[in-house]
Amino acid sequence: MRERVGRHGRTAHGMLVTMPIHDWPRVDGDVFHSFHVAWLGRLTTLLNDQILPRPYYALAEPVVGEVEPDLLTLRARTASGEGAESKPEASSSPQVHDDSREGAVALAPSPVVVQDLRLDPYTRRTRRITIRDERKGDAVVAVIELVSRGNKSSRARAEQFIEKDLSFLDRGIHLLVIDLHKPTGPVPNGFHTKVCELYGEELPRLPEGRPLSAVSYQVLAIGEIRAHVAPLKVCDNLPDMPVFLEPHRFIRPPLESSYGECYRSVPWKFREALEANRS
Repeated sequence: MRERVGRHGRTAHGMLVTMPIHDWPRVDGDVFHSFHVAWLGRLTTLLNDQILPRPYYALAEPVVGEVEPDLLTLRARTASGEGAESKPEASSSPQVHDDSREGAVALAPSPVVVQDLRLDPYTRRTRRITIRDERKGDAVVAVIELVSRGNKSSRARAEQFIEKDLSFLDRGIHLLVIDLHKPTGPVPNGFHTKVCELYGEELPRLPEGRPLSAVSYQVLAIGEIRAHVAPLKVCDNLPDMPVFLEPHRFIRPPLESSYGECYRSVPWKFREALEANRS
């Protein structure tokens, strides 16, 4: 018989238990982001400490739009003053104007439309885990993507996410995509459907009522991909999906146990919202 689970995801004897997938839209996006970061960090620790053999290693890397981590590092060094020349402040000049919503454009032939655009913060906060091979000059051989709410919030962001993942596969990089967010207008049937469409393949018949997913893409050869698709729903347990390091060699990160462990970092008031009336 299963033991009663306490408030922190453990039994009375202190044993970690299975932790079914939660209905994350019940809470604000910042709550999932906090959990998201904790989960990626824990997976990275487990990969480096217990799972990956040398010469492989894992890094949790930030993604800001299409800017890659190396460029982010360069910008960070420049901003800190390393290798950057100090520039004097601009002196007063009639050619330098103060910002104004109404007057920045001059002599326009028609009324000027001024629009403030705000980037979805959860798109900027997206992170992924890369697995690299030291033998190959630290080249990326596999990527683990945890889909964020922002990835599915608009058509443009969804297409950006798909294009980036397809670019990994086109370069022979294996990929695991974990999507725990319900369908949206821009992504009504999950990202794997879009991948199939772009590859010109028919979507396999998947069970109804399971809109979430974990999909592992195994690159057998350039242009030849095998997808391992696990359809999921809220209250399912996460399977331990394969992450391929080579065309026919893989590891299985402990997705479910690490999910349950990191769920304990979610503040109590949000856990209560996530756990209310679960079927």
